[in-house]
Amino acid sequence: MSELFTIIRREFVERVRSRSFVISTLLMPLLVVGSYSIPALAGSGGGGSRHIVVVDEAPAGVGATAVALLQAPRADDEATSYTVEHVPGPLDRVRDDLNRRVREDKLDGYLWLPADVVQRGEVTYRARSVSNFTVLGDLRRAASQGVQSVRLRQAGLDASQVAGLVKGVEVKTSRITKGGEEGGSAMGNMVVAYVASFLMYFMLIFYAVNVMRSVLDEKTNRISEVLVSSVRASTLMMGKILGVGSVALFQIALWAATVVLLASQTTLVEQRYHISPEMMASAHLDPGVALAVVCFFLLGFFLYSAVYAALGAAMSTEQEAQQFQFFVLLPLMAPMFVFTRLASDPTGHLATVMGMIPFTAPITMTIRMAAAPIPPLQMAASLASLLLSIVVVAWIAGKIYRVGILSTGKKPTFPELVRWLRAA
Repeated sequence: MSELFTIIRREFVERVRSRSFVISTLLMPLLVVGSYSIPALAGSGGGGSRHIVVVDEAPAGVGATAVALLQAPRADDEATSYTVEHVPGPLDRVRDDLNRRVREDKLDGYLWLPADVVQRGEVTYRARSVSNFTVLGDLRRAASQGVQSVRLRQAGLDASQVAGLVKGVEVKTSRITKGGEEGGSAMGNMVVAYVASFLMYFMLIFYAVNVMRSVLDEKTNRISEVLVSSVRASTLMMGKILGVGSVALFQIALWAATVVLLASQTTLVEQRYHISPEMMASAHLDPGVALAVVCFFLLGFFLYSAVYAALGAAMSTEQEAQQFQFFVLLPLMAPMFVFTRLASDPTGHLATVMGMIPFTAPITMTIRMAAAPIPPLQMAASLASLLLSIVVVAWIAGKIYRVGILSTGKKPTFPELVRWLRAA
């Protein structure tokens, strides 16, 4: 046991003291914050003011309604404001002058409401740039409401009465748990499940590869031959998996602490990213479920680290190992392929079976737990299968490692790997 802890300590200290670890630990939070802050600061393409002309050939009421809606005050401070000139048609009389004003940057564009707009439902917007989706959306809504008001009036209906009659029904959700009814948005739970699953998928891929590279480096540098002479191969492999994995988990813990600190500033987050308090309240996990998600992540991480260690022990170069990485990742990708099915039916047969398979359980169980309460027996069985798989895969990796260090320069075939296991 002392040998195992010595190896874990060596792997951990060596990597934590490296310059790359310090730089990546500091840069990642800055990149994440920047990726979210820059779009928020830049806005969605709206904002500012627009000077447009509405050329009105439409029936009475269409143009006036559209102009009033465009010039109405906006509740959102970052919404686009409009200065509108309401000009009577026909278009041919004013087109040349409007085109000149647009070219001279005295006008952002003009909206033409043709005489048959109520029948055809088409308007035309001409400007230097017609790629601003916020402006196009505002123009579409204004013209649509103007046309709809005329159509309703022609049919002898009142717009406010029709709006009340066709108003939809909102479905509020509430999960039933052992503690009683628990409010929560279905979309919020879906977002939590997707984000947690995606982060787990990314972390497993990104960090588990480090274990494989560590094994390959020691094989290439012939250090492994010296190490195996003084410690059992299985112990060395388990120490490497736990040591390199602990570095990754330590770095993730530092990032998680940063995220928790930022998330605690709920008011700032809501104001900066325009997230409603209801959405913030709905996107959460029960503390017990959050702890279970962490356990599945840790065990899943060490399981795939052991798999990558076995892959590195069998190969001679990283280029050879890359040819097989896709097949190693297939079980991890499988839950993402059926994410909607797992989230919509978290207690179904498919979700239950995939939750019991060690290589698909980490992400599958995360999705299931975010969507619905899972029987404790199933969670315990899934965690036990993961733990057992880690021990078995690490033991196999150690046997392959013991023979593989003496068989460099040649990629082994599957029958050769079987012979290595028997020989070790």
